[in-house]
Amino acid sequence: MKERISFGIEFLFDSADRLLLRLQATWKDEEINLSLSTFLTFLSENENELAEPDAEFSYTLGKLLKKVSYNNEIIRAVTTDAEMAIFLKRARHYKISLYWNCNRTHMPITWSEVIPLTLHVNQNRDQLNCELADRQAWLNNPLAWLIFRAEKDLYIFSNGHITYNPSSQLLDFLDQFLDKEKIIFNSQQAVSFINNTYKHNKDRINWQIKADFADFVPVDDPPFPMLTITEKDSCLISLLSYKYREEIITPDFAASVITDTKTGRIMNRMKDLEDIYQQDIMDLFLEHNLPFMLRSPSDIARFLDKLIPVLRERDWIIHSDVPDYNIIDQPAELEFNIKQIKEGTIDWFYFEPACEINGQTFQLQELARLMVQNQGYVKTKSGYLKVTEKSREEINMLTQFGALKAGKKFGKAEILPLILETKVKGTDVQSKDLVHRIQHMNTTANIKPSSRFKGELRDYQQFGLNWLNFLHSAGMGGVLADDMGLGKTVQTIAFADQLKASGPCLVIGPTNVMYNWVKEIQKFAPHMNVIAYTGQDRFKHLEVLQETDFIISSFGVIKNDIDWFRSISFKAIFIDEAQYIKNPATQISKAVKSLNSTFKLAMTGTPIENHLQDLWNLFDFVMPDYLGTMRQFELALGGGSRDILKTKIRPFVLRREKKEVLLSLPEKTEIIMKCPMTEAQKCLYETVLKAGRAGIKNSTGKNERLNILTTLLKLRQVCIHPALLQELRGQDIPSSKFELAQEKISELLEEGHKIVLFTQFTNMLDIIEAWAKETGIDLYRIDGSVSGKKRMDIIDSFQNSAGSGLFIISLKAGGVGINLTAADYVIHLDPWWNPAIESQATDRVHRMGQKNKVIVYKLITEGTIEEKIQELQEQKRQLLAEIIDIDSLEDKKIDFSELRKILF
Repeated sequence: MKERISFGIEFLFDSADRLLLRLQATWKDEEINLSLSTFLTFLSENENELAEPDAEFSYTLGKLLKKVSYNNEIIRAVTTDAEMAIFLKRARHYKISLYWNCNRTHMPITWSEVIPLTLHVNQNRDQLNCELADRQAWLNNPLAWLIFRAEKDLYIFSNGHITYNPSSQLLDFLDQFLDKEKIIFNSQQAVSFINNTYKHNKDRINWQIKADFADFVPVDDPPFPMLTITEKDSCLISLLSYKYREEIITPDFAASVITDTKTGRIMNRMKDLEDIYQQDIMDLFLEHNLPFMLRSPSDIARFLDKLIPVLRERDWIIHSDVPDYNIIDQPAELEFNIKQIKEGTIDWFYFEPACEINGQTFQLQELARLMVQNQGYVKTKSGYLKVTEKSREEINMLTQFGALKAGKKFGKAEILPLILETKVKGTDVQSKDLVHRIQHMNTTANIKPSSRFKGELRDYQQFGLNWLNFLHSAGMGGVLADDMGLGKTVQTIAFADQLKASGPCLVIGPTNVMYNWVKEIQKFAPHMNVIAYTGQDRFKHLEVLQETDFIISSFGVIKNDIDWFRSISFKAIFIDEAQYIKNPATQISKAVKSLNSTFKLAMTGTPIENHLQDLWNLFDFVMPDYLGTMRQFELALGGGSRDILKTKIRPFVLRREKKEVLLSLPEKTEIIMKCPMTEAQKCLYETVLKAGRAGIKNSTGKNERLNILTTLLKLRQVCIHPALLQELRGQDIPSSKFELAQEKISELLEEGHKIVLFTQFTNMLDIIEAWAKETGIDLYRIDGSVSGKKRMDIIDSFQNSAGSGLFIISLKAGGVGINLTAADYVIHLDPWWNPAIESQATDRVHRMGQKNKVIVYKLITEGTIEEKIQELQEQKRQLLAEIIDIDSLEDKKIDFSELRKILF
């Protein structure tokens, strides 16, 4: 940055009392000679080093400086007021650094729109008194008030402070203090002073006000519109008025000002605003086709239901002079009473037929009729009162369920939905207890996990635990349908840990979730025994199964061994991925429904509220007969009873989506999903590992290192999909990881999500693409063969497409530099080992512009090199960063001894 010239200024008076402006210029700590020829030479010689604003200003200055005589010597100075104004204008424009040379001191000059003077304004009854602070010092110091004009510009210099372009009105007012110590305004003059001088210049000078200007000037105080309801000749009439503070006037009020009788404050009549209010009420009457004189009940009801709420929203004041037609502001929320009766061993519940509103008893059936007739209003002894929209919906729902009919009774499971959907209270011990437990399920202090439980539940998970305990204590089952990644498993483990009954808990699910259950139980409840009942050697566990806490098994095994499992009385059965039993005709569905347990829970991440037909079989498992037969259920769906069915199932289905519990979730949730290999994969993996180890042992130097890298690559390929191996291309060897990925992708797409899947192997992209085309999935792909333009077109298409979709990407082609915020799920099909590169890939989705929480799934093949490297990730971060990309290892220094340990 170029060093700027600074100028010191000094105001002088010559022998003829003529004002002169003398300058002193400094650049690079050296004074500049301002004689014309010397100054021009300086400018010419230093043209390249001078800042452009300084050069421009200096050429202007050369024209302004004149030779003058001062104290018997010739000096160069600016000699006229107009040229001094030009000097100040140019200095401000070019942001020149100015100093005031005064009494051998150099004071930086400040610029401002505010004049550095203080005016005191005091009130004396109906007068205003104005005084200039330090007036005498101001008059005695000629440098306290120098005014310079040049065309439209005006500057005031006052002791090192420059004010630019003050209003001429303010200057004229200040000029009066040249002759007067105090300026006094009477009440009429005060109005002019306030409106013309003070209001226009209140930010241009320092005012010290000790007066209430409202005493002198009528204020603009907007009125509130007011509608008064009165009665005449058996008709309701609405009268319009306006409320200015505490004063109420009618439209025919003649005066233009209004005086507040309490405070004496004068207010301007705001006629324009009054006219707007008058037109407003007329338009509303016309819009709703209402006469101005209301006689019929339907007109009165429409007036109360349509106009009054709108006017209140617009801050109108509503008043009634007629008690019968008084409009009670606070809507009434109804409370219904339920009572328990016992018939033999069965508890029945019924709704009492009446309720109270403001101390007045109404029969529920009559109340329902009145609300329909009067559009939600009920006429009480104290006036018209509107029942809340929620209560109206509740009465409508109770009517649909037949609850208002005399003699209608409900079982415990049937009454639960009505308790949840209405405001009720019990009138006896049993019904009070039932209502209290339902209404307080969300109190996290109710049922905490046991002291042996090793996790901490989020608020919504604690609610899930309360819900599970309530269902269990009520002898009912349920469907836990939380969105994926919200912790259905941990909620279930915390619940199972609290069960006191004897017998094991049974978890049934797909094979690929079994070991995740084992891991989660060992993590959160290590004191509980768990057995994975699977494989050909599973029968060795038969003798101890009934003594264990948890049995984890698969759908296929349960179906095959159902005769033995029927003989066990389980204290709880949990079906994970319960969508597998939604079809009642399948053998596995029939098998699980034949199992014995006091509590059954179906777990699924599928949004079952949108697939009610599939839900019947889940309920036939958890609560047989609750939804009737399949035929009855289908007839109810087809007969317009869908809302009633949804109400019936709501207490027994708990579903929370990520969007509902965002505050309870981190911004990005990472979930590691482990999957065992298929038997064919396992054999192939062992073969590759055995051959690789032999090759490494029998080689040295470069050959050994090459064998290590080759073995690592092949083992990773087997973990992902055996078809990636060059030797096995075209052979149909199954991959458990690919099967898990297919299942997860299908599930997420069905829910309407967009997914981004990353893998290092383009051959794997080919396999996924072939599967996607077969199944009709909306697929997008980027790999190294896609050009830059086509790449962006594909990205834009994915970002802007409606509905779900799958985007598959290779690491090198799409790990960085793209934005895929339309997705909210990421799947890492194969681990990249280097955490930084993995995070970069995830951040294609989890980045600025993302509006949803992001769930990241990392698929790890169990018992393989993938698991080993994952465990070493933090300890051997540098090593793992080198393993990630086999193709670019030539120039890196690898610790092959560490790699060798992974393989042996």
